[in-house]
Amino acid sequence: MSTPTLPARSGRQVLLQATMMGCGLAVLVVISVASLFLINRTREDANQVTQTLLMENDLSTLRNQVLRAESSQRGFLLTGDTDYLGAFDSSVAEMGPLLDQIRERLRGDTRRLAAAEQLTDLVRAKQDELRHTVLLKRSGNDAGALAVVRTDRGERLTRDISAIIATMQKTEQALLAERSETSSRSSFLLLIVNLVGVAALIIIAVIGLRLAQKTADALRRAHHEVEGANQILEQRVAERTADLQEANNEIQSFAYIVSHDLRAPLVNIMGFTSELEALRTDLFDRLADLRRRVGEEASDTDEDLDKDFSEAFGFIKASITKMDRLINAILDLSRQGRKEFAPAAINVTELMQAITATMAHQLMDREAKVSIAPLPSIISDRLALEQVFTNLIDNAVKYLRPEVPGLIEISARETPGYITYMIRDNGRGIDPNDRARVFELFRRSGPQDRPGEGIGLAHVRALVRRLGGGITLDSELGQGTVFKVTLPRKLVVDTHGGKNA
Repeated sequence: MSTPTLPARSGRQVLLQATMMGCGLAVLVVISVASLFLINRTREDANQVTQTLLMENDLSTLRNQVLRAESSQRGFLLTGDTDYLGAFDSSVAEMGPLLDQIRERLRGDTRRLAAAEQLTDLVRAKQDELRHTVLLKRSGNDAGALAVVRTDRGERLTRDISAIIATMQKTEQALLAERSETSSRSSFLLLIVNLVGVAALIIIAVIGLRLAQKTADALRRAHHEVEGANQILEQRVAERTADLQEANNEIQSFAYIVSHDLRAPLVNIMGFTSELEALRTDLFDRLADLRRRVGEEASDTDEDLDKDFSEAFGFIKASITKMDRLINAILDLSRQGRKEFAPAAINVTELMQAITATMAHQLMDREAKVSIAPLPSIISDRLALEQVFTNLIDNAVKYLRPEVPGLIEISARETPGYITYMIRDNGRGIDPNDRARVFELFRRSGPQDRPGEGIGLAHVRALVRRLGGGITLDSELGQGTVFKVTLPRKLVVDTHGGKNA
């Protein structure tokens, strides 16, 4: 009875083995197809992530080239030094290929391409504006060039370009997050398929191992791409640092021109003015002597002429004094840019109290009070902070309204890693059109009925930036102003000294 059952069992085993082999082969085919599909999708996702990073890099490079061209233009207009034109021409020349490359990357995407076309129009308009001012300067029409600069067209174009680039970068960042998530899902699905294949069929373990090896290769490629992205980010930081260094060099060059090319003729003017005064005295003495010899009495004309001379010399001396103050202020601003910071623990409450104590007489004259809330301490440069807050408090006192009792409130707000110090006053306030300009050198807002040269807030902003922070203001005309100084809790200086690391 067992004899006939053996062939039957053997047949069933062969059939089962064939069925299992068929199932195994089917599973192998399914796993192979799914793996190939997921590998290709992972590769496509990685390529899309790379394209997004390259697009962000192109946008940042374009913005840097616009700012670099504008900086070179300003340097040439201010100094007349043709060395700036090299950087200007190279920056303007690189904008066109960058725009072509950006549009090429966005081909087929109507919405994003429309933004790129709008950006192209604005950049070309900015190029025309920059070339126009440089051409005017080259032709000797300094007044025409400055008149173009003083309009808000160039500033508006730069602002619009930055806004569009920022919007496009946000879009790219959203795409980057979406594509990165898709790539992660593809990699995860690929891993699941390999694990299921290894668990279901031992005979395809080698294939599964190869797929795992392919996955490892894909991960290594992704790691290399991440490293490339990090290098791009480091390059952006290096470019931004280079731009800042270039701007700082422009300031140093301008300070050198002020100290040598302006001070020397100013000293000559002062000397010749003194000689002219001596010559005037000698001239009037000789005229009086001549009148005595001919028996003629002094006339009212001589007295009027003497007054005219005195008035003219007074105007000259006043202008010389003002020019000397401006030169000294610019030189001081330049020296502050080279000064090394010495971080130390500072009790900011005590620092504010000491500053207001030195202004007691001014506060009494303006019938003003200062309210100082408990302020968090900070590790920073004491002298720099003293200069920043002294300027801001002095500015608040200077522009209080005489018809209301003055009140200056000093408070602070803490955030992770940073502290924001606020100086609020109930003074005359700042017109909305002047709020961005008050931090510029030689710019002042409102009626010019207070002494000053428009340097204090520019000095404050430069110091705050070097301390690694930022300064903003909120103001309501006729109600008051609040300046907000945000600084890192701990100032770290690099080995080059004076810069926030």
